Amino acid sequence: MSEKLKRCAIYIRVSTSEQMMHGKSLEAQKEYLARYAKDHGMIPVGVYADEGKTARKELKKRKAIHALLEDVKVGKIDVILFWRLDRWFRNMSDFYKVQDILDEYGVYWISASEPGINMETRDGRLQLNVVLSIGQNEVDTTSERIKFVNEASIRQGKVIFGDCNMPRGYKVGIVDGKKCMVKNPEQEEMVNAFYDYFEKHQAKQATLRYMQRNYDPAFSYSMLRTMLSSEFYKGTYRGIPYCPAYVSEERWARLQQISKRNAKQTPSGRIYYFSSMIRCPVCGQILCGTGCKSVVNRKTGEKRDYCYYRCNRAMIDRICTNRHRLSQNLIESYLLDNLEHEFNAYKIRVEDIKKRKMKERPKARTEKQIDKEMERLNILFQKGRIDWDYYSNEYDSLEEEKRQLAAIIPEPEQDYTFIKELLQKDCRSIYNSLSPENRRAFWRNTIRQIHLKSDYTIDFVDFI
Repeated sequence: MSEKLKRCAIYIRVSTSEQMMHGKSLEAQKEYLARYAKDHGMIPVGVYADEGKTARKELKKRKAIHALLEDVKVGKIDVILFWRLDRWFRNMSDFYKVQDILDEYGVYWISASEPGINMETRDGRLQLNVVLSIGQNEVDTTSERIKFVNEASIRQGKVIFGDCNMPRGYKVGIVDGKKCMVKNPEQEEMVNAFYDYFEKHQAKQATLRYMQRNYDPAFSYSMLRTMLSSEFYKGTYRGIPYCPAYVSEERWARLQQISKRNAKQTPSGRIYYFSSMIRCPVCGQILCGTGCKSVVNRKTGEKRDYCYYRCNRAMIDRICTNRHRLSQNLIESYLLDNLEHEFNAYKIRVEDIKKRKMKERPKARTEKQIDKEMERLNILFQKGRIDWDYYSNEYDSLEEEKRQLAAIIPEPEQDYTFIKELLQKDCRSIYNSLSPENRRAFWRNTIRQIHLKSDYTIDFVDFI
């Protein structure tokens, strides 16, 4: 079968010092890689250059890498060419962050001057990890030096991050000719009001509502946690005096005690059977477990533990309108009473989906006819009679047609043996004999997801 022509991106990088000392210029890399692409039948679709950037730079600062990844995500690139692996990355963490994206979109890379280094063979991966480990060691050594410099800057009160990373109530300002953290006049009242209200009422939820109502409707619970835990607000960073304080050390210690007392403690032994199986019918968020104890015998004082499921986007952040709590006991009772009915309904839905897919499949040509058409397209493109967009669309369409042709092969039947055998037995008696931990395991091995109606009753169930 004729193979589809590959569109390649040429990535080049050089630091200023390397160019001066060794002559590894961008132009030399570009010429080498363009010649490599031509010799191997690839079509260059772009050159991505990081000039004056070292591979030790944070990934977010290498703009050419980000531009390249954006083109990968929109399907413009099939393969990436670079001269050597150290032009691409010198540390393992950044390498694998980018590699995950390339794997997701089916794009691979070639180190033109190092054919032994690749992701396809065992020896290639070994060489890759050795080179990256050496590069990582260099990065770690440099990181230690940077850490030492940062600590010196902190002791001098110099700011080491930008405005975008500033905590609420602060901004970058100039003090005695150096950049420092200073209070933000526009947010100062809000921060003071936050601490005053929390200290007076000693309630996180009430403070959250107060801030949303009076200062910022988008104020969230995560912002509240940050303001109650970040030491910037008492004027220190890593234990060193660093910026103007909003609260004194004594008041900060008092606020921490209030915060700990206010924290919700989850009772030990509470087990949620259906965690991660139920989504909010309003916003789609996974429902979280919550619970309470209730007195069931006033004479003895006996209490019973009750488990519920709720939408935290509604109950905490007030973004969703679903404030309903779903009882675990009701879900459990419904499933035990209707397990066989729900299972039969699920099988019918699966069969209907299969039949619909079969009807939607177009009448396909033979594989031999499709291969011949692919070969004809390659010849037309190489002779310049069709442009890339037309060639790519037609070739992709033929590949999709081949995939659909292969999909006509009947899929293996889903194995329902476990559930069928379970339904033939006294399911409820077996279930009642299980411990809470085993009941949870029972449902997780039986059900994939529980779908709710708008009135929060069960609509249908998907089985494993």
